[in-house]
Amino acid sequence: MAEAKTQIYYIDMAGTKYAWRSAKDAYKDIEGPLGVKQAKDTDSGLVFGANSMKPVKVRINLANKRSILRFADPGKCEELVVKGSLNGKKYDGQNINSVSLVQG
Repeated sequence: MAEAKTQIYYIDMAGTKYAWRSAKDAYKDIEGPLGVKQAKDTDSGLVFGANSMKPVKVRINLANKRSILRFADPGKCEELVVKGSLNGKKYDGQNINSVSLVQG
């Protein structure tokens, strides 16, 4: 049996578990600081494609001049953007230089 290439992730926002499917390693080593959780088979109440109560998007700038977009818990914005809680940590073998909010 082939190993899954994707994973379901979610952010609990005021009791709504906003969920999406992404590459299996898309949040590896950064899910905690972003407030993201991996869904388990036993998780219930996951909401896919909600039009309101969406999590924020952040741009994570890596040392190799590449950047990635990821969902984050709105309650983590100050830690991520102002306090730089991910700065200097690693993602996919690269140092994280900064994190910024993405409009829209």
